[in-house]
Amino acid sequence: MKRLKLLNESLKLVWKSAPGWTLASSAVSLVRSFLPLILLFLVKSLIDHVTAAVNGTGEITMTGILKVITAVTVIFLADEVTAEASGYFRKRQSFRLEDYMYRLLHFKASGLDLINFENPPYFDKLARAVREATWRPNNILNNFISLFRGCISLLLMAGLLFTLSWWAALLLVVVNIPGIWLRLFFSSVLYEFRRGHTPEERKAAYFNWILTGDRPSREIRLFGTGDYFTSLFRKYFSSRMEKELAILKKRAVIDALTGIIKAAALFAVLYMVTDKTLKGEITLGGMAMMVLAFRQGLVSLREILTSVGGLYEDSLFTGDIFEFLDLKEDIKAVEPVAAITRLKSAISFENVSFRYPGNDTPAIVNINLRLPAGKITLLAGSNGSGKSTLVRLLCRLYDPDTGNIYFDGHDIRHFNPAEYRRQFSVLFQDFMLYNLTAGENISLGDIYSGGNMDKIRRAAANAGADKLIESLPAGYDTGIGPLFDASRDLSWGEWQKIALARTFFRDAQVVILDEPSSAIDSETEIEIFSRLRDALKGKTVLLISHRLNTVKLADNIIVLDKGRIAETGSHSELIDLKGRYYELYMRQKRMYTDG
Repeated sequence: MKRLKLLNESLKLVWKSAPGWTLASSAVSLVRSFLPLILLFLVKSLIDHVTAAVNGTGEITMTGILKVITAVTVIFLADEVTAEASGYFRKRQSFRLEDYMYRLLHFKASGLDLINFENPPYFDKLARAVREATWRPNNILNNFISLFRGCISLLLMAGLLFTLSWWAALLLVVVNIPGIWLRLFFSSVLYEFRRGHTPEERKAAYFNWILTGDRPSREIRLFGTGDYFTSLFRKYFSSRMEKELAILKKRAVIDALTGIIKAAALFAVLYMVTDKTLKGEITLGGMAMMVLAFRQGLVSLREILTSVGGLYEDSLFTGDIFEFLDLKEDIKAVEPVAAITRLKSAISFENVSFRYPGNDTPAIVNINLRLPAGKITLLAGSNGSGKSTLVRLLCRLYDPDTGNIYFDGHDIRHFNPAEYRRQFSVLFQDFMLYNLTAGENISLGDIYSGGNMDKIRRAAANAGADKLIESLPAGYDTGIGPLFDASRDLSWGEWQKIALARTFFRDAQVVILDEPSSAIDSETEIEIFSRLRDALKGKTVLLISHRLNTVKLADNIIVLDKGRIAETGSHSELIDLKGRYYELYMRQKRMYTDG
């Protein structure tokens, strides 16, 4: 029952993607089911006409023979034309389905909670869905059509054989029963194998990306690790392929044995038909028709066999598609939904704790803090202290395990997540590098506002990226990144300026800057930070940075240590305290002084 439901849901996807092409493809394919029977009767007629003419029996004219030849040619041509038309319709339908399924996958993947990306089983589900989604539902339709067409053709051929001998019709069906069972069995074995080896497949894909991707290419060459990663790729790829080929080899051997049984059945039918022809019970044309009917019956049965096995296999694999598409979003608005207004007071954390899946150690523990509206708060701490986790919770990319986060006294879980996130503009430490034009890279900060060039130039100037972009061959229309022709790649520091401009482009009331100058030289850093106060005027800012220049901007400093708040206060207060902040500050100061 479950299998039938999955097949039904898959057919609905196909129909939704391209109803017109689905109907056209199905109709043409079914019409082709009747052509073989018509052709058989015409071949019989042609042979009988020619035999009569040769033997001089009956009134046979060349005109009559030409009519039959013409009819045979027309049916043959109709089969060729409908085959080509069916192939074209299927291809159009396939493209539509591929586009439709990619949209479903992309919509689902981009909307799922970020916590999924911390969970390896999620990537297995994603890999299996991507592997099957763009073609498997269409394969189900094709198998259904082939099954229906094969059944029609088989019934017609069996009915024709029955007029000659009941056992010939029965034999046609019986010889294929073992093949159907074996195809279903091996489909199940193959599915379980592929599902179980999804992690290996995913690892092979990862090492393939390392060997062929742009970002790893420098280190591959510098450290000479090409052979090492090639061996890792082959380890996961070859192992899986060898095991799968072993399964396919067994199936091929058994298919060959069933072929011997079919050949024996064909021999028996040929002997019977020949005997009846020699006895004068049927004509030469009738002999040819019956032999061809049995042969066509075997072809139809093979089509049925393949279709049944394919449908069973499809029903197994489509479960992987719907398993991914049925994943639920846990981060959603909790009733009653509140309307977001301008931040007037503060964003506050109350007893917030969070631990990543599969990790025994909490990332942050019992956090209580306040980010005042319109102020700049500096978040300090060593690597792994929980700074990035706090940012993700603040943006509601994750929900806390315990505790609450409030936006002007409203629990953020009562806001629509998408609407709430639009209040934030964030420069992540591991920001994205988009192979687009410089202007497009910046405007991605707020796709809803369109490509306002004045706003783009203003954002670039605030980020210190304006001179860089103006020096490019086509200015803001220059492609950046190595992916496309006539583009220019940038240094990491130049990319960071572009990412910072993208953050400024978004007119959000809360701005989060995670190490905004980590890859920028000291001179440019001073220039950028001198503009930051004006660029961020009136906004609520959370600044994460280890650079000394940023201390001057902060109205308040929060120090994290091992997921807990160690200290809070102004720069002078924390220096006088001579605690964790003092250690971090003096370490940085000595580094700059020594440098």
